[in-house]
Amino acid sequence: MGTAIIKTTPNFYVFALIAALLTSLCLSVFPQNGVFSLADASSPLPVEGLEFADGSIAPEYSPLLIWYNWIDVSGTQVIYYSIYTPPNYSYPVPIANLVGQHFLLADGTQVFIASALSELEVYRDLNGDGIPQADFTSGQSEILYYMYTNMSDSFSMTPVQKVMQGSIPHYQWSFTYENVHGYLQNATARLGVAASLIFSHLRLRYDFSVNGNVSNLKTSFDIGKVTSFDILDSSQFTLEGLSLALLYATATYTSKPYSTYVDGEEYNSTAGEESSVDIAQIQVSGVQAYDFVFGGNYTLNRGENNETHQANIETYEAKAEAVTLSSLSITIRINPIKGMGFFRDQLNLADLFGGSWQDFNMDYESSSLIYRICFSAWDGLQIQHDPVYIGYLLNTSENSQISEFPTILVVSVLTVVLAVSLILLVVVRRCRRLANQQWLSTFDHCQ
Repeated sequence: MGTAIIKTTPNFYVFALIAALLTSLCLSVFPQNGVFSLADASSPLPVEGLEFADGSIAPEYSPLLIWYNWIDVSGTQVIYYSIYTPPNYSYPVPIANLVGQHFLLADGTQVFIASALSELEVYRDLNGDGIPQADFTSGQSEILYYMYTNMSDSFSMTPVQKVMQGSIPHYQWSFTYENVHGYLQNATARLGVAASLIFSHLRLRYDFSVNGNVSNLKTSFDIGKVTSFDILDSSQFTLEGLSLALLYATATYTSKPYSTYVDGEEYNSTAGEESSVDIAQIQVSGVQAYDFVFGGNYTLNRGENNETHQANIETYEAKAEAVTLSSLSITIRINPIKGMGFFRDQLNLADLFGGSWQDFNMDYESSSLIYRICFSAWDGLQIQHDPVYIGYLLNTSENSQISEFPTILVVSVLTVVLAVSLILLVVVRRCRRLANQQWLSTFDHCQ
């Protein structure tokens, strides 16, 4: 019996070696930190290894600072930038901000999508459809004024906070501008300033969460009521009966071709007409990657009373509009999006996420989607609204069930496990047969 035990001992090392190889293979296929790990590259943000963070960036040779918020969870990263100034800066704070999200598709394709509020527009909804009809090439437009909100008296920020809602962690933060100064310019002439006003505040709040492999970025904004209004030219008008629209530009970066769809139809900013939209979608090589979800309710605050306008009341519904370039004045189109030149130097995508990327930029001509969020009932009163952006992490097709890991990796590992299991089965059977033969040989020798 002792001889038999000694001769089977080497088989233990065979099993151990195979088990070690299998473990090494699994670890090499599945990343140790979730489904994606940031590249070890130098980043302008001190966020490596952090689930969430916030702080300031001081660009070289600039008196302005950038406040950033960062979230890295479930293989996706969200970044928020906002310009502000130090307390001893003698000029008002400019208003410029950007929010972007980075994630992977199932084949490993990296995607980065960003959006930024670029302009506020004042319009008169003459035809009652809730959205501004505008064609500056023909000279016909319901847009009366562009409003430059490029300064505020002060600001405050709420750092990222992790809040559990049931079993789902939510990452929440905000940035508030106090006493926001706005200047109205005639949308057609763009000469001089027709009126100036002050909003009590402009608050941007964000709530990010991941449920399974679907992320939700809720982008709430609260526009305070007009506390001061001065007419500076010979025109006579009031804000009563006027509507407000928020104009956004977006940028999509990925190594593969992408397309933008609006309510199922392919979007082209150089053609088509303005129409209300419920959902805009970005597809990368035919794969559903990102949704902009519009519509819903908004709250109009009249003094001490809140009026919540239901979605079935058309004139008070928060509508969205896919924008064509012809509905933007030439001076708006040729100017860069506010703050983008300032953010660009601090948004090196290769440093942040690894891989090879084009230089970041955002303008109207190259925007993957230009859209307006429209409030047909405004009258200079406080507005609160909550559009949502949805990212589909590791998605494989438009209607597929999203798995926790990329399908190709799962199939590969299962194949390897099956092959190794068969090898182990053969080895075990052979060892048992050899052990039985040795035991019988020993028994016969004793006889």
